[in-house]
Amino acid sequence: MILPMLTKKTRFCLVILLVVFTFQFTDAQNESQNHKLKENANESGKDSYNSSIELCRYYWNHSFDSSVIYGLKALEISKTLNSDSLIAEAEICLGLTYNYIDQLDSTVYFCNSAIEKSVEYPLLAAKARITLSIAYRKLGDFNKSLEVGNLSLSAFEAADDSLKYAMTLGNISTTYQEFGYFTKAIEHSLDAARIFKSLNDSINLARRYGTIANIYNDLGDWDKGIYYYNEGINLVDSSRSMRLYILFIFNIATTYHNLEKYDSAIINYNIALHHYIKVNDVEGIAIANENIGMALLEKGEFRDAIDYLLTAYQKFSKLSTVRNISYVLSDLGMAYYRANKPDSAVHYLNMAVDSARKYKILKEEKKAEETLYKVYKSEKKYAMSLRSFERCSALSDSISSIGIQKKIAELNSKYQTEIKDQKIQQLLLDEKINQAKTRMYIISLLLFSVIVILVAIFVYSKKRTQTRLLTIKGKLLEKEKTELDKELEYKRKQLTSHALHMTQKNKILQDIRKAVNKVLPGIPEDTRAQIRVLQQELNKSLRYDKDWEVFSMYFNELNKDFFDKLTSINPDLSQYDLRLAALLRMNMNIKEAAAVLNIEPDSVKTARYKLRKKLGLKAEDDLVRFIMNIG
Repeated sequence: MILPMLTKKTRFCLVILLVVFTFQFTDAQNESQNHKLKENANESGKDSYNSSIELCRYYWNHSFDSSVIYGLKALEISKTLNSDSLIAEAEICLGLTYNYIDQLDSTVYFCNSAIEKSVEYPLLAAKARITLSIAYRKLGDFNKSLEVGNLSLSAFEAADDSLKYAMTLGNISTTYQEFGYFTKAIEHSLDAARIFKSLNDSINLARRYGTIANIYNDLGDWDKGIYYYNEGINLVDSSRSMRLYILFIFNIATTYHNLEKYDSAIINYNIALHHYIKVNDVEGIAIANENIGMALLEKGEFRDAIDYLLTAYQKFSKLSTVRNISYVLSDLGMAYYRANKPDSAVHYLNMAVDSARKYKILKEEKKAEETLYKVYKSEKKYAMSLRSFERCSALSDSISSIGIQKKIAELNSKYQTEIKDQKIQQLLLDEKINQAKTRMYIISLLLFSVIVILVAIFVYSKKRTQTRLLTIKGKLLEKEKTELDKELEYKRKQLTSHALHMTQKNKILQDIRKAVNKVLPGIPEDTRAQIRVLQQELNKSLRYDKDWEVFSMYFNELNKDFFDKLTSINPDLSQYDLRLAALLRMNMNIKEAAAVLNIEPDSVKTARYKLRKKLGLKAEDDLVRFIMNIG
């Protein structure tokens, strides 16, 4: 008997059913194991407290509502036992529970309360600071997150607690990742992973692999991201750590999404969605619905995509994570636009603009305005389209300006911190010198022999002080070098950002010019003169060289003498040739270069051929490699 071929929809349903069966079987086992704990929790005293704490932790993977109930029960029992350490432990569990459901105010409250009660228990305080650091990171206060995280790190290092030290390293790594310091993020995660591996701690090792995968995904290195996700999945399964297992499933779905493998992405998103519904994780449900909606949108299944996005919007509206509301409103606007429903698109996009403006999310406001521009243009509402374009341009300038101001503020903050550190070091040195002199004066009144000894001690102290000063100077020089490296990286980002801005601006202006040329024949003769004025302004904007002046300034800062070396090869190189060479040095492809130079891609190919001839390259010589190698 030959079985019929299974359709894609049938295979998808079978996968979901298999996952549901696995979850239910695992849950039945766990409920049996926790029945006795629930009985103990109903008693009183220390055993009841311990059972409540274990149940609070158990329900992190199953039901956050139940986790909160048992956490509060443990806190109530600990207060009757009148033990600061037990109260602090219960508050830490509650803080972590509220952190999982993004009730960050409650997280901060319980963690700070636990720290206050842990004056005599430094390791408990350090444990509370780990969760507090995560909460500050989610609130966007990265400096506070790093400060609190490093306090925990120092405490666990002093206590020689390798496990907690590695966990804190991982937390700091995630903060560096979201702060944009990817090199430091990977270094901290790899250090943590080595410690977990030496401890045979597969769960925490898997978490670190997940963080490393996320960092590589942020950098666009999908292959390494998938590699580390699979390394993590090999260490866990749904029975050992359901929450971590689902997190890997969701992240793999996101990776498939980025790789445009939408069917695989949707299957994994649905597995995660089923789990989030089961544990009543509202934010997880909302995020899963939004991602499924966007994957369906990419597949062109607009109706289903809109349904999922509307569900995500309803869920996000009940949460305090306001940033996500702006994102999903913008996604809804895009979905309605692509579904050819311009009125609904405009409605949700304007809501997205208002939300992003209210919460000062400039990038999302810019994204919504860009989509509004496309909608209005498709509807031939050119005045509205131009208004959205102008807003989008203004937002681009604001985003660039804020980035520069933020960088200056960060550098100033670091400079002030270094000055304070130097003053503290100098005060400590002055205090030590004064103490040494005082001792010398007192002892000199006793015996001549003691004076000789004190002189020797003073000389030794002076040499040690000089050695320390030299060490401090060396560290300052090292910090200065690090700052210079950061400044260079900042200039690289400015150059790339400006080039992208030029590309986007020229493309938008070209689209407007094409639209104007298209409608020109149908416009009455008496109004054509006004349209031609608009055409002249568009052509003038496309030929405007101020952007090239700024681009050249940034480019020359990073590529000293590049143009001089090119013209030394052939003094007859034109400004057009030099511009093309600069874009090739930035590794732009033909389409990107065409957009920046305001020419057709075929013209770029012709210009590249002419540049090769002017530089005297042979047929087998690679033009881009030759330009890259110009030192």
